[in-house]
Amino acid sequence: MSEAPLDFPALANLPSPHSVVLNLGTLTPDLFTAYHAALHEYNKAGWPIILDPVAAGATEFRAKAVAECLEKGFVDVIKGNLGEIMAVAGWEGGKSRGVDSIDTGSLDDKCRLAEFLAQRESISMVFWANGREYCCRHWKGRRYQ
Repeated sequence: MSEAPLDFPALANLPSPHSVVLNLGTLTPDLFTAYHAALHEYNKAGWPIILDPVAAGATEFRAKAVAECLEKGFVDVIKGNLGEIMAVAGWEGGKSRGVDSIDTGSLDDKCRLAEFLAQRESISMVFWANGREYCCRHWKGRRYQ
C-alpha cells in the first residue's frame, strides 16, 4: 500500500477485488493521518480493511490510533497476537513480549474474547496466540463486489 494520501482514491477504486492493510508497526503521526485517509477511501469504495494493531496497548499513542481507526471507519478484520487483541478489547491480562504474545487463559477464554470484540466492532477477527490460529466471525451484512 502507498503511504501517500493522494494515492488512496485511485487505489481504493481499482476495478479488481482487493483490500488494504493498516499495519501499525512503524506508526508515526504522519502515517496515522494517512491511515485515516485510507480508511475513509476504502470504506467509501466498499473494499475490506485489515487492521494490524501492532503493540496496541504499549503506548498511549498506539492505543489512541487503534481506537480512532475503529471509531472513524469500518474495519473488517483485526489481526494481532493475544496481547494486542486483549488491548484492543480493553481486557486486562494480555502480556506481550515484542511481537510475541505470552499465552494466558484457556481456549474458551480466548474464544469469548474473540466473540466479544467481533460483536462489539461488527467484524470478522483473526488473531494468533503461540502459533495457533483462532478465528471468530460476526458479519454485519457487508457485501463485497
